[in-house]
Amino acid sequence: MTPVALDRLDVGLFPTEPTDFTMNIDTNSDVYSLESRRMLGYLVSPYEADPDLRYLWETDLIWGSHLLGSDFDGGTDPLPEEFKPVSDRNFLISGAATARWNNNARSEKRTTIAILRFPSPESARTAAAEYNHATDIRIPGRQKLELPGYTDTYAALTPSRDSGQLSAASGSFVVYASIVAPPEQSGQMTDRMKKILDLQLDALQELTPTAPDDILDLPTNPDGILSTTLPSDYLGNAAFAGLVGAYTPAAYLNIELDAEAVHDYSAYGVDLVARNEATVYRTAGTKEAFALQTALTRAGRYDEVIPGPPGIADARCLQREISTTIHESFYCVIVYDRYVASIDSYGIGDLPATELYQATAAQYAILANSR
Repeated sequence: MTPVALDRLDVGLFPTEPTDFTMNIDTNSDVYSLESRRMLGYLVSPYEADPDLRYLWETDLIWGSHLLGSDFDGGTDPLPEEFKPVSDRNFLISGAATARWNNNARSEKRTTIAILRFPSPESARTAAAEYNHATDIRIPGRQKLELPGYTDTYAALTPSRDSGQLSAASGSFVVYASIVAPPEQSGQMTDRMKKILDLQLDALQELTPTAPDDILDLPTNPDGILSTTLPSDYLGNAAFAGLVGAYTPAAYLNIELDAEAVHDYSAYGVDLVARNEATVYRTAGTKEAFALQTALTRAGRYDEVIPGPPGIADARCLQREISTTIHESFYCVIVYDRYVASIDSYGIGDLPATELYQATAAQYAILANSR
């Protein structure tokens, strides 16, 4: 690491010391949201089923019939609006969903995969059937698809032949998938759905529902990792804190923007990731940390490398071609010892804001002062 003079960094109004972090848990929805964060670690990425789907569209945590961070009374995305009464009727507890696409508007491919937890296998089977019925009402004339090796599974192709939907119960869980692809690829829909189901049901073998009375025992800040991130000004309850939290490597891979660039943390020894106003990765060591920084800042065809903050020679900053509600256009990635931090969301039009560099400098100082 290139030495940094902490006292010379421009940190603006951002804090430079570790901040005590507490996940506020006051309601049932707060409790169930902890299970949603855990479930994200067992959610299969669409990239695993189709390498064309490298770019993140969205990742959401679900409690009841709502997305975390919003009540979404008008319906949920990635789940259709018509699913809300079905979820309420069958007492959906928690869930996680992710969607990826190929970043090609002329020949778009996009897949959403969700896993949803219900109180019992019976309620999960009922919900899977009712999700399918609700989709039939929303999209009349769907063509039923048979998935080899699977029964009691609902899969269908829309009349336009450019999308298909899948719902299947497995124990107390429902797997839901939605696939968008060019109509000329409709003949591949059955194989794509079967591959998703193969992968997701295999992953669910490792997921045991946490007993409701034990959910509060789930760790919310293991090893104090969230204290090393830039804190949020918003101190809401767990169910309204969006993706704020500590994650296993398997879980956070579903939040990475580019799955081709970073689809496996094993080469970097990442064992824990924290997300608040910045994302902090704990790697195996400094060598692995710099390797992860390189992967996270590999510029795409239309990305632009931009200057880093003054005083931090090892910082790497980019302007992304792609931005999402999770990842903004401008971001910087820094290394301190075995830790890597990614800071984004500070930009003004096509220019990085001063706050981007101040937040990056402050995050560096927090890591340095955490040791």
